[in-house]
Parts: sequence; structure tokens; C-alpha cells
Amino acid sequence: MVDSSVSSSNEQDTCEIDPIYDIIDYLVRCANISFKNSHNTKAEIRTREQILVAYELYTQSPTQFLYQFGKYLSPNHLNYFETIQSNNTNKNFKICIEQLKLYHSNDCKNKRIRNRRYKAMQKLQDSSDYFSDKQMMYRNPLLYEQLVGQYLTDDEKIERDGVDNENLTFLSMILETVDRNEMRETKNKQMLIEDASSATEALPDAQDVEGGSCGKEKKWGDFDIPDTKPNYMPEPQKQSMINSNERNLLREEFLQEMYSSFIEGRDLDFDYNSVDNNEEYDDLQQISQDAEDKYFDSEDNDAETLEEHMQHVQEYGRKNSSDSNSDPLDVFMQHISNKLQKI
Repeated sequence: MVDSSVSSSNEQDTCEIDPIYDIIDYLVRCANISFKNSHNTKAEIRTREQILVAYELYTQSPTQFLYQFGKYLSPNHLNYFETIQSNNTNKNFKICIEQLKLYHSNDCKNKRIRNRRYKAMQKLQDSSDYFSDKQMMYRNPLLYEQLVGQYLTDDEKIERDGVDNENLTFLSMILETVDRNEMRETKNKQMLIEDASSATEALPDAQDVEGGSCGKEKKWGDFDIPDTKPNYMPEPQKQSMINSNERNLLREEFLQEMYSSFIEGRDLDFDYNSVDNNEEYDDLQQISQDAEDKYFDSEDNDAETLEEHMQHVQEYGRKNSSDSNSDPLDVFMQHISNKLQKI
């Protein structure tokens, strides 16, 4: 009898636990949201106290709680707030839930991640050597050789592989050797994969075998050059086979592939979590523009929407530009496409 009564009591207590505690626990532990002590804003408080403070904020204003922390929630947490919205008469509470559902949708998430990666790519171009010829060659050596490397002059190769003699150390020499050995291994693996895929794509036709082509496929960077040289002539240098416009075209193709590889998350050694979950890479100017569009496109142009717009303008500032309504990633990819068409 005692055991059964204790068991029923435990079950009742379990049922009475508000799921909001689990949600807040997720914010504190997993999303690393730090709730400050109201009496001392500089002092960190313990996890248990943070949960109690967060719950107090929620009970005071569920709407304000969602505005501040909703974007850090897991998408399945929104189901809880949808179940309680019928008891909440605040119109903004329902609107906030709909906005968060859109924010956590796969389409918005994927677009947000791509735009953050695009911003990170711009930062890497300006402040690091991540997109230098040398580093891109290390990441994709076979493609680099096919589109760029084989057409470089000896002087250009020396400039690309130049060593910083001022900062040259024994350790840097070792690291350079390790990088080049890894690059050779990567290139060999890529060549094996390319040869295997070429062999399985199609078998040569009988006419091709008779004609001597043996079904060999062209690789990136190869051109149809008539075989007019005598057999005793040495193989000419690749860079003499194509003009400068063709070299630029191939280089643009290589750059486009490397940029796409980064944005699509195919750079295996890059820590994408540091970008995908980092709000510092959000396009703040675009956020401000979206807030303004939301106000002017709304039927009521209500004060709350205007206040939201003004808050974004004040916080992030405005820059007048003709393409401010465009997705920066789409503008960039269109720019690459236009350059390829002009060459």
C-alpha cells in the first residue's frame, strides 16, 4: 500500500512539472544563454538559479521571453508554446510564434546559414590567406592543376610558392613539407576517383576504338588542339596553348568552384559550426531593410511595426545602395556568372 501510494504520488508530481523548465534548462545548458542576476549584472549565477530567473521572466511576459530567446530554442519547443497560445489573449504572442516557426523552418535556416557563410567567406578573403592560390591548391590540388596550375609560367609558380624568408623557421619548414605531402596524397586519391568514374561512365564505341580515340574523355582545362607537330618535336608548354582570356576563364571556373565548395559546406577541414551558429555573420543591413519593408508593406503601418523598424535603423544604421533589397549571395553568384560570360 505504501509503495503504491508513493508511486502514484511520484507520477502526479511528474505530471505537474511544467515542460517550460525543460525548455529553459535547454537554453541554459545547451544554448549557453546566460541569465544575469538582477542585483548584480556582472556576476554570473549558478545554473539552478539561472533557471529560476528565466522562469520568472517567462511568467512575467511569455511574449517578451519568446522575443528575447525564441531564436535559440529547438524547433520542437515551439509545439509547447502553440498549445498554450489559446490561453494567451496577447495578439503579439501569437504573431511571435508564427515568426519563430518561420525563423526555424528549413528554408529560412538554410538561407541564413548560406548568408553567414558568404559573410565569413568575405572576411576570410580580406583578413586571411584561406582563399590564396596556395591554400586553395592544397585543398583541391587536382582541380587546381587542371584549371590553373598547368598554365602557369615558371615565374608565376615561384611567386605562388614563395617562402616568407623573414619569418622562416624550422617549424614552418616542417609544416610546409607536411602540407605538400598531404597535398600529393589528396591529388593521388582524386586522380584515382576520377579515373574510376571515367571508366564506369561509358565504354568506348567500336568506331572510337578504330579511330584511335579509345574513348578517352577530356578533363577540365583541356582544349581541342590539332596534332600537327612532328613526332620528334618535344611537348610544348601548356601556357603557350591558350591565350590570356582562356586562362582567365579557367581561373574564374576554379574560383567559382572553390567559393561554392565553402558555401555548400564541402571544405572538410573548416569548422562550420563557428560560422553557422554565429550571429556576428548576419547581414545586419539586410535585417534593417527587411524591417523597413515590413512596415511600409503592412496595411495598418501600426506603431509597433514602426517601432521595430526604427529600432533596427538606430541599432544597425542604414546604407543607401541600389541593390540593398537583393540577397548578397545571389548578387555575388550573378557577378561571377557575368564575368564568365564576358570572357
